[in-house]
Amino acid sequence: MLEQLTPIQNSMSYEGFFQFSQQDKLISDAERLSVLEQLIGSLDAQLFGHTFLMQLAARIPVCGLTIRWPQGALQWGREATYSKRMSVGEQSGIMVSYCFAKVPSAMENRVLEELHDIAVPSLKNVIEHHNIKCLASKDSLTSLGNRAAFNDVLSRQFSHSRRTGTTFGLLMIDMDRFKSVNDKFGHQEGDKVLQAMATVITASLRDTDFAFRFGGDEFCCVIQDADSVALRRISQRIRRTMLEQPILARHQMRCSIGASLYQDGDEPDALFERADVQLYQDKQRSYPLCRTA
Repeated sequence: MLEQLTPIQNSMSYEGFFQFSQQDKLISDAERLSVLEQLIGSLDAQLFGHTFLMQLAARIPVCGLTIRWPQGALQWGREATYSKRMSVGEQSGIMVSYCFAKVPSAMENRVLEELHDIAVPSLKNVIEHHNIKCLASKDSLTSLGNRAAFNDVLSRQFSHSRRTGTTFGLLMIDMDRFKSVNDKFGHQEGDKVLQAMATVITASLRDTDFAFRFGGDEFCCVIQDADSVALRRISQRIRRTMLEQPILARHQMRCSIGASLYQDGDEPDALFERADVQLYQDKQRSYPLCRTA
């Protein structure tokens, strides 16, 4: 990980490590304007980072870039032996790590400092926009992705599979007898059950998978690079972990799961319909075993 790399500079502020007069600037005003125009072209964090890394690599031998802040982190390029960490203002909590395969020269350090200064105002805006976007895509109760986030991920997954020929899986999860918990113990207890279920689902997935609260006591998962075996294992893991979760075990909560795999030429409705059929069949069994359509 980048934080384990040997730092060649750990500045607490982007001001003050290399300070030069206007006459000492290595990047001309025209070039600064060009870089700035590239960086302010989008508030999308992924695009910003990619553009910034390209601007850096065109001038200095940087091979990777990581931006960390209290709510998250994003990375571009590759890790390397040396890193230089620079903050984005003392109060922002944003830290940028620049990776190099070898220790940069004093001249390269100067160029990096100037490019970092140019990027700071845009970077603050990008991170603020990213935080707001993340909040808007999260379910407020469970912190899983919400319906809008699900639609976005599913759309991108369909595009990726159609382009590359890879497959992915969809899990539809419905909690059995959840209404009885709300009716008997109240909605506050029901909320705790939903939060516990979200924790179970998250713990049962791989790092590359996505979990969403679809609505009420329904959850969906998008499983990347999946096959029927992977979907079955994840489904079994969810059920097993539910038995180990105290509040779910206390209420004897169970779930029904429907699974389907992307097939060439699929549309979202077809993928949903196959998973929904499996979910319905799962609910009819006394001892549900997830099957894949």
